[in-house]
Amino acid sequence: MSRASAPDAPRSAAGMRVTEASLDAWLSAVKACPYATYFHTPYWYDIMAPGQNHTAINVQFDDGASALIPIAKIRRMGGLLTDHFSSPSCNYGGWISASMLTQEHVDRLAVVLVSKKNLTFRVNPFDPSSSYISKAKFANNPLIGKSEISFTDDFTHTLDLTKGEHSIMQGLSGGHRRGIKNALREGVSVKAAQSRDEWDRYYGLYQKSLERWRAGGPELKTKTVYPRSLFGRIYENRTGNETLWLAVKDGRPVSGALFFYWNRHAVYWHGASDARYFNLRPNNLLFWEAIADAARRGYKVLDFNPSGGYSGVELFKERFGAERVYAPILSTKTPLRSIIARLRGRAPWPSGRIGARLRGSGCSF
Repeated sequence: MSRASAPDAPRSAAGMRVTEASLDAWLSAVKACPYATYFHTPYWYDIMAPGQNHTAINVQFDDGASALIPIAKIRRMGGLLTDHFSSPSCNYGGWISASMLTQEHVDRLAVVLVSKKNLTFRVNPFDPSSSYISKAKFANNPLIGKSEISFTDDFTHTLDLTKGEHSIMQGLSGGHRRGIKNALREGVSVKAAQSRDEWDRYYGLYQKSLERWRAGGPELKTKTVYPRSLFGRIYENRTGNETLWLAVKDGRPVSGALFFYWNRHAVYWHGASDARYFNLRPNNLLFWEAIADAARRGYKVLDFNPSGGYSGVELFKERFGAERVYAPILSTKTPLRSIIARLRGRAPWPSGRIGARLRGSGCSF
C-alpha cells in the first residue's frame, strides 16, 4: 500500500515481482525510506564485507507498494557453504520502503528473505512494520524447509533528540552531569577527528582497550577484534555520514567514539578509551557532545546500539536517559550449517574475522 493510500482501508498486496536493484536504485531507496539507517546503505556493506557479493532485492507489489532488501552473500569453505546477512555485522537489516507496509506485505517480504539460506538479520526497531515480524510467521514459511530458525531477544538503547538539548541534559543522571563538569574542569575537550593520524591514534586507544578487556576475565575476552584496516577503510571511504569523536586532554586523545548518521538516525557504533584518564570522566563529555551535536543538526534519535549483554554498558547508556527498544535477531541454518556450528562449539565464525559477534546471541559474520 502506498503512503498516499488510507491506512484503514488497504488494498490486497496480491502478487509481487522480484528483481535485482541497481546501486543507484539502492541508494535512492535508502534515502527515501524514513526509517532506514546507515546500516542499510551500500556504504556499510562495502565497509564490512569488502570484496563480497552484495545485492539489493527490489520487490514490487501489485497494489503499488514496493520495498528493497539489501543482502550480503558470503561464501565459506571454498564455496561449500554460503551465508546471507541482511546487514553485515548483525546490525539492523530487513527491508526499506517509502510505502506504508501492511501485514500482508511483510508476510510476502518474509518469503523473499527466507529464500536466502543461512540468513541472519537484526530486526529494525525503527520500522513501523517490524511489529508484524514474529518467529511463528517465519517458521511457518514453507521455504524454511529443514532449516533451524532462531529468534534471539535483544534490545538497543535510544534517546529522543526532539526534546531539545536542555531537556535532554535534565534527563541525565546526577553522576553523568557531574562527570561532564569534571571533564570540562580538568581541561578535556571534544573534537571530530580529521586526519588519518587522528584515526590511527584512535586505533591505539582501541588496542589499549583490548588489553584491558583481555585482562578482565573470560567475559571480556570474547570481544571481537577489528583490524586496523577496517578503520582505515572507513576513513578512506567517508561520505560525510561518519564521524569519529575524540575526547582530548593536553593534545592527546584519551577516548573516542565512532558514530554513523543517516536520514534522522544517529548511531554510536564503536568506542575505546585509555583507562589512565578515567578519573577525568572523558566519556561523559564525549557522549554528551555527540548527543548535543546530533540534536542541533536535527536528528530525531540517538541510537546507542545493543550492548552485547554487558550490564555496565547498559547502565552507562541509561544514565543518559536512553530507553530500551526491542531489536531481536532472526537467523536460519541449514542442517549442514547447524552441524558445522555445533562442531565448532561456538558461534559460527571466529571473533577475529570482520563482523561482530554479540555474546550469547549467536549472531556472527
